[in-house]
Amino acid sequence: GINAEYGSSGINAEYGGEATVNNRKGKVIYFYEWDLELKWCGKTAMSNDNITGKIIIENVSEENTEDEVDITTRQEKSGGEHSKLHQIVKQQLAPKCREIIGQYIQFLQTTHGKQVVLPTKGAGQGINAVSTKTKPDSVNSIKKQMDAAVISKSGPKKTENVTLQRTEFSLKDTFKCRREELFQCFVNPDRMKAYLRGEADVDPRESGKFSLLAGAITGTYLEIQPEDKIQQHWRFKDWPAEMFSSVTLTFKDTGSSTELTLHQTGVPQYSLEQIKQGWTRYYFQPIKMTFGYGSGSL
Repeated sequence: GINAEYGSSGINAEYGGEATVNNRKGKVIYFYEWDLELKWCGKTAMSNDNITGKIIIENVSEENTEDEVDITTRQEKSGGEHSKLHQIVKQQLAPKCREIIGQYIQFLQTTHGKQVVLPTKGAGQGINAVSTKTKPDSVNSIKKQMDAAVISKSGPKKTENVTLQRTEFSLKDTFKCRREELFQCFVNPDRMKAYLRGEADVDPRESGKFSLLAGAITGTYLEIQPEDKIQQHWRFKDWPAEMFSSVTLTFKDTGSSTELTLHQTGVPQYSLEQIKQGWTRYYFQPIKMTFGYGSGSL
């Protein structure tokens, strides 16, 4: 729980999701997705009434760092004492929850990662791969730490360098807009900010840099052919240092719409599905929803 000059509070937790640690071709891969609802209850020095509320924690997954996890706080009732204790929870307990989410990520990588036996040289891969899922007890231990507000100051351990298999893929999608309008969605900072719902640090010229989604995606524009093609040096933040892929976007006017073809090479095999889903989740669908390019006529 938390204690302050004005009041105190404790929490109970409900959670849903799963976490899996796999060995894929000598590389330990982590997949996890959790949603948590913490119910807090407390009293203030000015009132003996039980004051209650919630802390909602969403998007705890391998796609997000602890700083990108969504944490919102709510109070069940409005009013002076309720609002004052809610502020204590918001200012003190919510940040501690974020830190403990980071501790959980470290716990998954160090404790469960050690249980995944990497194949020895000459051993078969795939058939000898070991998979382990975190049990509810693991989450309960994290919940107990939230209750006690015990924060570990140690950072995550570095993993050993391994040779990664790299691959490529292509995606196609159709947008109900003119070719020049869709092209601008990948070079115009204002448009990019609109559908990404965040900062877009973009220098749309050849050799110009870009940084998107709070630095989750970075790279360089290699070639820009207006309304026709864009080539990028592109990387995801969780990839090994200095590892980049190559992205080519081509725009085709079909008369009634614009067809976008994306081809990406040099993607780590373990990250393939995550990257493919990311293009749809963070680019294609938001562009259609934000600008109305998913339906209608030109």
